[in-house]
Amino acid sequence: MLISDLITILENIAPPDLANDKDSIGLQVGDRGHEVRRVCVSLDTTREIIDQAISLRADILVSHHPLIRDPLAFVSGDDPVARRVISLVVSDTALYVMHTNFDAAPGGTNDVIADLLGLVDRSPLEANRRDPFCKIAVFVPEDHVEGVRNAMAEAGAGRIGMYTHCSFRTPGVGTFVPLPLARPFIGSVGKLEEVEEYRLEMICAGSWLEEVLAAMLEAHPYEEVTYDVYELANEPITYGYGRVGNLKSETTLPEFAEIVRSALAPKYMKVEGDSSKPIRRVALCTGSGSGLWADAVKAGADVYVTGDTKHHDILDANAAGLAIIDAGHFDTEAPGMRSLAERLRLSLGGSGVEVTYIQ
Repeated sequence: MLISDLITILENIAPPDLANDKDSIGLQVGDRGHEVRRVCVSLDTTREIIDQAISLRADILVSHHPLIRDPLAFVSGDDPVARRVISLVVSDTALYVMHTNFDAAPGGTNDVIADLLGLVDRSPLEANRRDPFCKIAVFVPEDHVEGVRNAMAEAGAGRIGMYTHCSFRTPGVGTFVPLPLARPFIGSVGKLEEVEEYRLEMICAGSWLEEVLAAMLEAHPYEEVTYDVYELANEPITYGYGRVGNLKSETTLPEFAEIVRSALAPKYMKVEGDSSKPIRRVALCTGSGSGLWADAVKAGADVYVTGDTKHHDILDANAAGLAIIDAGHFDTEAPGMRSLAERLRLSLGGSGVEVTYIQ
């Protein structure tokens, strides 16, 4: 597997266009054409993390937090960021960053925490994009249907919730007569052909349609490919930061604080609010989410779980009737990266690529 192949998998998990405009994501160090045998996954890009990745002979480090946030004016040992870049380059270890795009993506840092806290009926706390669905139906000869399906899935089609490669196929018979200038994959010029085919159907988010159609056409054996694209009335996918949802049963603030403590095992945790207030609706934002407390109030949340809270934000939130639980920047984001490492292990199983989470 090449680094470019791994990047395709990572960008399917967290599309780059979900990132904040000013965020530094993607391949920050390395060559897309290099081979991958070992992947390390981390939250940070500290000197210690990079040293661990190098000592484990990682070909690539996949991190949540960027190493290079601003353009480097020079690359020398006088700059602490540049020193880490030099270490990666000298050891031939690539660095790929998935930051706010992984926060916003389905199954990203915020959904992992929402799962750990048992939230249901959840949605983004701060929505920043709505993506309508469409359906692609393409007619494929029987012995190529799986290859076309896999190519479309790898380009982003067939995703429903936490499932990928979702499709439906129905058998049938296709007919055609190749004209004199045609170069048919099956059949002969001027002769009516009947071919056993499948109608392959896959759902697709609108933003991925162009890439999916290109992958489908590349994998399809026919000179002329017959396909349809339908707009769907399904509720669009909503992407955004944070999550808001409900607990399955009402609890108290002290009891919910213990749920957070048990799920995240934070090194430090701060709980602020009326301990007698019932807790049912929960908002959260991994990392540094102090500024979204007002969105949590608008969403009807009883409590807001985040990290890096500011003193005056806590006071204002409490005055608005919102309890605050600060479980720390690291401890709210690390579960998402541990989950990513496990997803990569499952995705790369059988490829010979090893995946290790480090911190």
